[in-house]
Amino acid sequence: MSEFTKSSRYQQCQALFDRAYPGFRNAGDRYQDLVASLVTHQTSLLELGCGRASLAEDPIRRAGRSAGIDLSLSDLRCNQTVACPAMADGAHLPFPAASFDLLISQWVIEHLEEPIRVFREMARVLRPGGRMVHFTTNALNYVPLISRLIPETVQEGLLGRLLKRPAHESFPTYFRANTHRRIAQLASQSGLVLDDYAYVGNPFYLAFSPLLFRGGLLFEKLTDRPPLRRFKLYLLVTLHKA
Repeated sequence: MSEFTKSSRYQQCQALFDRAYPGFRNAGDRYQDLVASLVTHQTSLLELGCGRASLAEDPIRRAGRSAGIDLSLSDLRCNQTVACPAMADGAHLPFPAASFDLLISQWVIEHLEEPIRVFREMARVLRPGGRMVHFTTNALNYVPLISRLIPETVQEGLLGRLLKRPAHESFPTYFRANTHRRIAQLASQSGLVLDDYAYVGNPFYLAFSPLLFRGGLLFEKLTDRPPLRRFKLYLLVTLHKA
């Protein structure tokens, strides 16, 4: 638990949220559930942007073979989850074609400067019939819309001061593949098929202020209506290689 989530303001916001959404499963838990449903002891798995740790740590450890790539050598050295960490970028995966049964990522898609190159690389290393699960930020939500108006250096300072986010977790964002329609388009250009998608809300970026958080809760209630779900913060997608 981070310093921010231990704060009394955060705990107050958490109590408000729990009353509004009893039994809610957040996007991270749902991502872990999706990955777990696709992993067996025979699964060969690749995590893009594996960083220091993964929300899907338990299913990754159950996989028969696991690899992870990241651009940060220090993060890779701290990673104790994937069996084979490698310093590489998603547009140049250092693996032979058809190497993996399952590809996963969390909070990576929004950082892709040239997403079509990464999608084609993912398709190349995925076996026919192989699956993908990606957990990313939805470009239509107010958080990324506002963030695009704020310089990166200012964002880093705000995230560090208000949300106590470590510096190593801040990277440039582009949001060039961050709606389900855009992902479906990239998939069709890469020999992939979009199977399913789900939007999941999260107002906790506003938890530094209980007043603003109440506004975030109102937004969540409004976007629970099916036509407006596409404005929620997170997007979970599953794809397969034809």
